[in-house]
Amino acid sequence: MGKGPKAMEILKRKFHAISINSKKIKKDDIFIAIKGLNFDGHDYINEAFKNGAIAAIISDEEKISKNTILVNDTKKSLADISSLFLMKFKPFVIGITGSNGKTTTKELIKSILDSNYGTNKILATHANYNNDIGLPLTIFNLNSEHSHIVIEMGMNHPKEISYLANIAPPNFAVITNIGEAHIENFKNREAIANEKKDILRNLKAEGTAILPKDSEFFNFLVKDLKNVKVLSFGMSKDADISCELLDHKKILIKTPQYDLEIKSKLLGHNNISNILAAVTCAYQLKINPTKIKEGIENITPIPSRLELKEGKKRAAIIDDTYNANPSSFLSAIEVLNEFPGKKILVIGDMAELGENSRIYHQELSRSIKETKIDITLGLGKYTKEIITLLGRNNSWFRSKDDLVKHLYACMKGSTILVKGSRSMKMEEIVKKLIK
Repeated sequence: MGKGPKAMEILKRKFHAISINSKKIKKDDIFIAIKGLNFDGHDYINEAFKNGAIAAIISDEEKISKNTILVNDTKKSLADISSLFLMKFKPFVIGITGSNGKTTTKELIKSILDSNYGTNKILATHANYNNDIGLPLTIFNLNSEHSHIVIEMGMNHPKEISYLANIAPPNFAVITNIGEAHIENFKNREAIANEKKDILRNLKAEGTAILPKDSEFFNFLVKDLKNVKVLSFGMSKDADISCELLDHKKILIKTPQYDLEIKSKLLGHNNISNILAAVTCAYQLKINPTKIKEGIENITPIPSRLELKEGKKRAAIIDDTYNANPSSFLSAIEVLNEFPGKKILVIGDMAELGENSRIYHQELSRSIKETKIDITLGLGKYTKEIITLLGRNNSWFRSKDDLVKHLYACMKGSTILVKGSRSMKMEEIVKKLIK
């Protein structure tokens, strides 16, 4: 379905909301039947009508009835209607992409905007609704009160950022960093950088690109950008927005117009970078520095992202089990390395790294060797090799129960970081370690 008459016709009918979940359909909603990997929305059209839908957008000719609208591709219709929503409400769009830190940066920006404009004025991506279905569903929550929308744009295959940024061309485009996340679907990091750059290629005229100065891809990202302002952030003094570390939690942020001292509850250098990206957005929006400070200091860690928890046997647990890729692993190890006393690293495999998976895991063992981490414990096919390369004092386990049993014997008074890819479900270990 294009952005033509049919789509406009749907929006002209008085409807309450749009949903792809027949169970959530209420009176006067529109149902869009999406074909997923494990389900087909066309099987639930009758349920949607029973629950009060006034129309269903479908792509299966056999399901045609009087209140259905037949299109070639319902996912494309979802995208087109969400674009119409954006045209109707005209919010200021902040788009965020990057290999790591998207969600934290989104939450930081949202918190600053909430402090400045009021929470009812700001809409942001919920949970991980950052793909070709989640992004339109986020946009469907827009109403006339919203002045700004903060949208996360995820990517695990080619042309995805282009597709998403086309639905919602941003006024500000933030790239947090370029890492190896989902590299199995790309040739190399240069290919990932090129995909991320699609968010900049879709910037609105006179828009702003907010980019990581410390990235080796910075010059590639800014090359050939036209009618766009570029603002950079990073630890480097050359960045437009930079910072000095004052102590474990305090940072001094330097902008061209003012310095700002911030006390953050977020751990790690990666999060300092996320804070700088958010401040750069706020600076460009000319938000009062006290509101920026308030917004950042209101943020607590996102669950399972470098989240500090109280453990049994007087141990401190750093729960970073949300996901893992090589660059987020290095950041997490740096965080653990900065803690005083005995340090234990508990690792699960990194997934979605393709044919170079072994190499990435071997490199990780080199990085661990360079730290002051006392014990590394592993679980999973690839970590077995890491443990072998690390040698004495470190152990590999076939099961989580065996690993936890071993931990109970050596964890007293230590700091323990637990990390692995989503598929490893490392949070099951954390549950057994915390009070």
